Amino acid sequence: MNTLSTLAPEHFKRPGSTPTVMIVGAGPIGLSLAIMLKKWGVSFRIIEKNAGPSTATKAMALHSRTLEIFRDLGVAERAVSDGFTINQFSVQSNAKRVLNYNFSYLDATYPLLLSLPQPQTEKILLERLNELGIEVEWNTELVDIENQPGSVRMTLHHAEGDDESFTSRWVVACDGARSNIRKRLDMSFEGSSYDRFFMLADADIQWSGSKDEGAFFLGAQDGYVAVAPISAQSRYRLFIEMPYNLPPEGERPSLSLENFQRLCEGRGQKMTLSNISSTTIASFQHRRVQSLQQGSVFLVGDSAHIGSPIGGQWMNLGVSEAYNLAWKMAYVDQGLADPSLLESYNDERYPVALEVENTAHRLTSLITLRHPALVWLRDNVLPLLSNRKKVQRKLPSMISGHQYHYAKSDYIQESLSKKQRKNWDKKGKKPEFQSPVPHAGQLAPDVELWQLQGLPPKRLIDLFHGTFTLLIFSAADQFSPLLPGYYSLAESVANDYPGIKAYCVVDALSSAGLPGPTLLDPDWRLHKRYHAKEGTLMLIRPDGYIAFQGADAVTLVTYLNVRSGLLKGARKTTSSEIDAVELQLQV
Repeated sequence: MNTLSTLAPEHFKRPGSTPTVMIVGAGPIGLSLAIMLKKWGVSFRIIEKNAGPSTATKAMALHSRTLEIFRDLGVAERAVSDGFTINQFSVQSNAKRVLNYNFSYLDATYPLLLSLPQPQTEKILLERLNELGIEVEWNTELVDIENQPGSVRMTLHHAEGDDESFTSRWVVACDGARSNIRKRLDMSFEGSSYDRFFMLADADIQWSGSKDEGAFFLGAQDGYVAVAPISAQSRYRLFIEMPYNLPPEGERPSLSLENFQRLCEGRGQKMTLSNISSTTIASFQHRRVQSLQQGSVFLVGDSAHIGSPIGGQWMNLGVSEAYNLAWKMAYVDQGLADPSLLESYNDERYPVALEVENTAHRLTSLITLRHPALVWLRDNVLPLLSNRKKVQRKLPSMISGHQYHYAKSDYIQESLSKKQRKNWDKKGKKPEFQSPVPHAGQLAPDVELWQLQGLPPKRLIDLFHGTFTLLIFSAADQFSPLLPGYYSLAESVANDYPGIKAYCVVDALSSAGLPGPTLLDPDWRLHKRYHAKEGTLMLIRPDGYIAFQGADAVTLVTYLNVRSGLLKGARKTTSSEIDAVELQLQV
């Protein structure tokens, strides 16, 4: 595909109808949201004040959870192919490993951390959006915005010099840390600058670590040095923290190879730098809005919050926010859910943003300790704790995006007690690592579904894309007298709520003769992973989070009627165009 055509404004034809959503900003988050809305069949426009995609490296870490979202967008395999897999990231003090994040331990679809510079991520997303028949409106800037009851009035300024005014139902600000929308709505951006600055560069680096490993190096010198692999050719992103305020222009350290090399000395790890490029010096801030929503305007990504780059969280956080928002917009737009459902976007995502900021603070504090006693404890006691197998299994999920949850959301209900769960590991040989019990508000565990030998593999996560998914665990084979009741419940729920697909999980080798949608589970892998007894009910949202867990139909029906936000008896008012587009691509 020739992506250069997407950069030429003269080739763009403005939509003839008013879109439901206006996306402002065509970075990785805005592009991701656009693909999501296209897949959901929600009309939108996406504008960007710049002339084309970003060329600056910027963010480069794609975490495991983000790759799961990219799987839904149809770009995960391309990203993994184009990127470089980082298997582990360590914290080393004077050549001693004090903390190690081994991403291969992740209980996830993609047990890795992917290194992919932002321009390549944007290229992949932009090409996918173009495949779906959508173009970005480059050289187009939002110059005025006004919240109205149930809609947003705005004015756009185009490269040709003319202005355009119109109204859309919703606006999503994906326009970055200097968000024009945030400023025009007079939204506060509270926080402060860190009392340190950072020097960044891309360089070829020779050191004793493996090529698929990144590391923080601590030592006798002030501050720390971090390296993150970019490619198998020993190319790294080099990140040096200086624990001082950023000096004024003219007094800043030189961004020369010699200076970067000097600052890498005295860390307990010999590093030899060469072929340096993309040098930058900057201070970082931690700031956030007080709410991710104002009227019909939603803020996503850096327009809502910024913070320390340690942990590579912020772009990934924005993609997850877009994923949370997109399906809710689609369900409301299609008449499947009450408009109040959109209020849960801020309620669910704001606490996660605070947790991400706190995680970055904690990791920053850990690696910037100065008090001798605390440094000794970090370097000598922490390794003893972090080397325990349970801790090693837990650590990577703390930054991969999988540990964030919505358990306190008004739209989440946990109705399973500990006694209503099955501990399948009590029978037979216990595995080395016990699978954690899933709870409502958490991400639903992914499992490779059972298939007859010779058939292509299928994953449970793919069922969740595009719909609510109800799993009814039978803990029985196809001859059980309980099955007709389970299938009757599945049919009733699907008929009452067209935004839900229901499956019975059955111990069978074939679905032949069974009266409805079935997930075959002859080795009980689904039952075991979900700790599900006979009659366990689990409702998973389109973003992969468990909305409800219970043990009887009455509790489920009550949840659907009272707390889910879904509208009983609804019928879609719009239809997705994605199937037709995909069909054209395959022909």
